Amino acid sequence: MFLRFLARTTGVLVLVVGMLTAAFAGSASACSCYPNDSEAQRYARAGYVFTGVVLAEVLDTGKSSDTYDDNHLYVIRVGTEYKGDVPVAVVTVETTVHGSMCGTRLAVGQDYLVFAYGSQGIFRTNSCSGNRAASGGPPITGPTTTPTATAAGAGAATPCAAQAV
Repeated sequence: MFLRFLARTTGVLVLVVGMLTAAFAGSASACSCYPNDSEAQRYARAGYVFTGVVLAEVLDTGKSSDTYDDNHLYVIRVGTEYKGDVPVAVVTVETTVHGSMCGTRLAVGQDYLVFAYGSQGIFRTNSCSGNRAASGGPPITGPTTTPTATAAGAGAATPCAAQAV
């Protein structure tokens, strides 16, 4: 009788601990970019593609109690526009500070080819967007020759899927 009670109690305790662990465990974040993604595909998905020199980097800490809303704000002087209508000569482009959430770093003073998305003058980019040194030339806009790259991201709005697990 006592062993049966002990077995049931242990079973209930294991079940309760498992449920509490699942309910209160923190989430893990990971950045996943499309595999075999081509620059032409990144160009097609981007709302804005332009060259620009990074003039400044500012850390926006958002809510001080939450580090996951921290962003780098990059002030960029726009050079050549390849896609989208960038309304001003100097723009602010934001990205998360966390690499695990697809954040990217840009160096002040460097000239980049920026692949961005957004609306109403708010520009965002990430490590999956395809940003690179502008010295590499204009963006590749033609079709890709890699069949797997063509199928990898059909219909997606952004190449980055920062997912909470």
